[in-house]
Amino acid sequence: MNAAVAQFIASYSNIIDLCLLNSLIAYGLFLALSANMFSLATGGFMALGAYSSVYLTMELGLPFAPAVLAGAICGAAAAALIGAPVLRLRGDYFMLATFGFTEVVRVIALNWDSFTGGALGIVSIPRYTQTWHLVLALIVMVYVVHTLRGSYFGRAIAAIKQDDVVAQTMGVNVFAYRLSLFVASGFICGMAGAFAAHLNYFIGPGDFGLVRSVDALTYPILGGVNALAGPVVGAVFTTILPEALRFSNQLREILMGALVVAVVLYLPDGALSVLKLRRRSGKSGSGKVATATPRTKQ
Repeated sequence: MNAAVAQFIASYSNIIDLCLLNSLIAYGLFLALSANMFSLATGGFMALGAYSSVYLTMELGLPFAPAVLAGAICGAAAAALIGAPVLRLRGDYFMLATFGFTEVVRVIALNWDSFTGGALGIVSIPRYTQTWHLVLALIVMVYVVHTLRGSYFGRAIAAIKQDDVVAQTMGVNVFAYRLSLFVASGFICGMAGAFAAHLNYFIGPGDFGLVRSVDALTYPILGGVNALAGPVVGAVFTTILPEALRFSNQLREILMGALVVAVVLYLPDGALSVLKLRRRSGKSGSGKVATATPRTKQ
């Protein structure tokens, strides 16, 4: 049994690592979405974490762990810097502002040849990221999110998600809470960028553009923004499906687009809402049987 598990992990180690990495990114977006912040800044945060950590490990010889922490701090610092003006925007304007940030970072990476390698990117990056690093980071993230959801902070965020105007009148500092979540999202995405840089041997500006940001946004939405396991479910499913459809790029894009549309239309609470619907139908069915039984006896 252990040999079979070891062989399975060895055969699909790349897919497993990618699922874990995308799940970590998904929780970064999960925190932002918990306060109705549809952010497209993920690519920018990841780029800052990736390039800064690679510079520290390859140029300055810093150990891997401090380099990952530095990458996460760079993402959090960028989120704090742009958060003050951006978080005062609403809806589409907020999304456009965060998308603009990602594009600015991408263009800088594209033209800063001495630091980022320009359009050619950086190659021969040492592979320091191990599977257990990603597992540990994901476990810590799930624990932190679970703890926050049951705290006063989590209840305040839930109130903001329901109606931020009402929450503001009740004394909740909406801007401060949203800024905290936005900075936390930047920290997680920066850390994920550092992990990704030391996992794939190569990074380039094209790895951190709009496509990366949109993909990251779909992970928690498809899985479910109200369920703790939603980000993992969405990230794993949207990571495995394209790999299974590699034989046809056209079919892969069509199915992914159709999947997003179907979930938004029929499962607005994400894929995990199917379990809730089954539980409700089961309870209602059992209730009908219970009320019907005495009537037959009479």
